[in-house]
Parts: sequence; structure tokens; C-alpha cells
Amino acid sequence: MKYMKKSFSKMVPYHSGLITDGIILNANESPYEPPLNVKEEIKKAVNEIEFNRYPDMDEVELNKAIGAHYGIDPECITCGVGSDELLDVVFRCVLEPGDTVLGFSPSFSMYQVFTELVGGNYIPVYGDSNMIFSVDTMIEKIKEHNPKLVLICTPNNPTGQYIEEKDVRRIIESTDALIALDLAYIDFAKNDYCRIALEYDNVITFKTFSKAMALPSIRCGYAISNRDNIDMINAVKAPYSVTTFSQLAAKIAISNFDSYKNQIDEIKSERDRVYKDLKKLGFNVYESEANFIYVLMDDKYNDLLLNNKIYIRKFKSGVYRITIGSKEENNKLLEVIKNA
Repeated sequence: MKYMKKSFSKMVPYHSGLITDGIILNANESPYEPPLNVKEEIKKAVNEIEFNRYPDMDEVELNKAIGAHYGIDPECITCGVGSDELLDVVFRCVLEPGDTVLGFSPSFSMYQVFTELVGGNYIPVYGDSNMIFSVDTMIEKIKEHNPKLVLICTPNNPTGQYIEEKDVRRIIESTDALIALDLAYIDFAKNDYCRIALEYDNVITFKTFSKAMALPSIRCGYAISNRDNIDMINAVKAPYSVTTFSQLAAKIAISNFDSYKNQIDEIKSERDRVYKDLKKLGFNVYESEANFIYVLMDDKYNDLLLNNKIYIRKFKSGVYRITIGSKEENNKLLEVIKNA
């Protein structure tokens, strides 16, 4: 990377190896295809695409569908190539070189990357010895550092911790900083409070079709906020970034959200079962309201899983995140670990 500028010299490419065989529990994907009615409707709609035309740059029909789902004004919504693109745009819109960003840690690794790309100063706010984040500590750090941007991921990736709405409101109301509220996994939690962004001037919520909606292949996410913040994002976002097919598939999925209920409930039930079984086996497992579990375990267990073509996410020696698979996949995972 000889042409990379010096300030980026320590960055390395973000890489996730393509796995086509075995049990894939390393990427927080749904173990299920989208519901059959959603897939069939998408297949039929593909024939209506004008492939020789650019996508709708304003995602009008998709934003209407998202707005109808939540009962909000479509003009308070914008879409991107996953919620990642929208987060990246917000960092570029808001931060000047030297500005401070606060975020709970450990959390989504790209937050620090996005900060460094604009020359910002990322300050992690660590959890306690049990990886539990303290809202009081975050508020203290906000007062100490006066950040331009504050990041909250709930349920948090990779720990799975869910921050209650009342506690998120405490953070929001403690500062004039912009709050980026990443709710990628909120559909697996007890309460989705994405509409909170419309109650405050300093909040943008981010959601995705990649997790509960089982459509990571279309790379589509969306942001919800007041019109001023949405205009800010749209002023910087690349034109035509969300393809016609992605808009079409996402619109059909969100319009049929009830069809996903059984899948989501099954994942939540399996999450609780895997958590309890690992706990019984003596592992240090963290409570989760996402579609994954954060666990500390000896690396030998991961070696055994790899020998059985079961893939989980390793962060460092002894620290792992296990995506919840189907019942059969989870049974195989637990069987290998129990036999060890």
C-alpha cells in the first residue's frame, strides 16, 4: 500500500474470508433465507426492473415503505449501502480534524476507522470487568471530553448488551453532541425505539436489512432522523448508491415484516438456549439481546470447531462471538464442545 498517506499507514484491509462449506456462525447472519412469500415476491418484481436506467437516487418508494412500517414521515428517512455507508457519511459530515468521538468499547470496529479517516480522536469508554457498559460513566466522559459525536450500539456488537431506552435518553439529554444510535440488532431485543430520533435534534438512528431481515446480500440500510439531519446526510452521500434491485427487495421485505416474526422468535429462543447450555458447561458467557453470544473460552475449543467445519468469530485468544444458527447447527456446535 505504498501510495497510502502516512496518517493511514497503520490501517489494514477489513477482510472476512468467504466460507462456502460447513456451519457458518461468524458473521451475525440469519441462519434462514427470507420467508418464502418475500422471496417469491422479489423474484416476480425483478422482471419489472429497467436495467438500463439508474436507480431512484431518493429511494422514494422504499422510504415510503419504511415510513409506513414505523408510522413516520418518509422524508425523515434515507438509505445507503448498508448502515455502514450512512455512518461513514455522518462522520464525514460532522467531524473536523481533531474533533473528539466517544463510543462504548468493545464495539463495532469500524467506528474507530471512520473516526481516523477524518482525522478525529476516538476515545473508548470501557465496560466494567463483566463487560457491562455504564451510562453514568459515559455521561461523565461526555462532560470531561466535550465530544462532537457519541456512538451507542444497542444491542452492542460484539457483547450483546442491550441499553434500555430510558438510559439512552439520559445520554442524549446530557449533551448537545450528535448521537449516532446504531440499532442494527434491535429487532432481536425487547423493544425497538428507533423513533426516538424524531424526538431530539441531536439523534440519528441507523438500521439495516442485513440482520433480522436476512438480506445482507443486498447491502441496504437506513437512517431515521429529523429532516435537517437527513438533508445533511443526503448532501454528502454518493449518488445512486442503493441499487434498483436493493431498493426493490428491501421494500418488499419491510412491507412483509410480519412474515419474519417466526424466524426472529426462533433465533431469540435458540440464543437463550445456547447461552444457558454454555453457562452450564462453565464458560464465561455474556447475556445478549442480539442474534449472537459473546463468550470467553480456551482456544482449543475453537480448534475443535474448525476441525468440524464450524466457524465462529475469534477476536483474540480466548475471546469469541458465536452467531446463533438454526437449531440443528446449534446442536452440532454444542455437541462438539460438550464432547471436548
